[in-house]
Amino acid sequence: MKIDQHILIRYFAGDVLEEEKEGIRLWLESDESHRQQFVRERIRFDASLIVDESEIQAMTAKRQSSPKPLFRILFRAASVVIVVIVFSYFYGDYKMNELSLSMQNVYVPSGSRTSLMLAEGSTVWLNSNTTMKYPGFFQNKRVVELDGEGFFDVAKDAEKPFIINAGQYKLEVLGTSFNIESYNNGDDFEVALFTGKLKLHKTEENGDTVYLNAGETATLIDGKLVVSATNFNKYRWKEGLIVIEDESFEEIMLLFEKYFDVKVVIQTDKVKKLGYWGKFRIVDGIDHALRVLQNDFRFAYKREEQSDIIYIY
Repeated sequence: MKIDQHILIRYFAGDVLEEEKEGIRLWLESDESHRQQFVRERIRFDASLIVDESEIQAMTAKRQSSPKPLFRILFRAASVVIVVIVFSYFYGDYKMNELSLSMQNVYVPSGSRTSLMLAEGSTVWLNSNTTMKYPGFFQNKRVVELDGEGFFDVAKDAEKPFIINAGQYKLEVLGTSFNIESYNNGDDFEVALFTGKLKLHKTEENGDTVYLNAGETATLIDGKLVVSATNFNKYRWKEGLIVIEDESFEEIMLLFEKYFDVKVVIQTDKVKKLGYWGKFRIVDGIDHALRVLQNDFRFAYKREEQSDIIYIY
């Protein structure tokens, strides 16, 4: 897919398809000059937004009421173009400073997922009930804050490590892809590295530091980070899949609460410890998932629509 100024303008305006977003991401990763072009076009786009439309309309009405010779119209048009070009370059430094100071806040409600591309080319998928804070433009450093779960595909930049502040831990990467789960209201913390290398350490002074290689996962167990081999199926949520591999019924219900934005109350002990293997599409909904489980587990359920509580009995 050819990436030109028109596609970038539609991207900045939020009017692109998912496949176009993916095309822009791949284009940004393919060459450093593409990221520089992306930033220049973003600056020009933001600069154009400060033009007062009322003044343009007034000028248009005045011209319509008193026609001018063609050369004068062309001269004025050329002058406007020169002013915009000069302004955009002088405005650039100011705008980049302003964007680097302004924090964006993205919240993904329970039962939802979303993806976004950061200004420097990194792509992020955010899972259910997740909040991420990040600047509109990374200037001297790339730092974001995460409360929840996200999959990061970080653009390479040897001079600017990508840093994620996630509760009591901080991650530092250059150009890697990984999944991190760190909800502030929970005790679970886990980082699974797909590609590249990653440095993980506690934010407190003299905290422990762990280095991960591709295919390794660091999990917080009893206050310490334990490294193990990565089970990639576990992180297919960004594809819209819940993959179950020998999980107990109780553990499955916790996943359903996370992905379907419901509360599950188990009122029978017969199914709690039984294991299950399989996968579900999130888009099919929890009723479909429960009916599939009923083929292997003997249980019934009742759903209260107003409170979104499901009782298993």
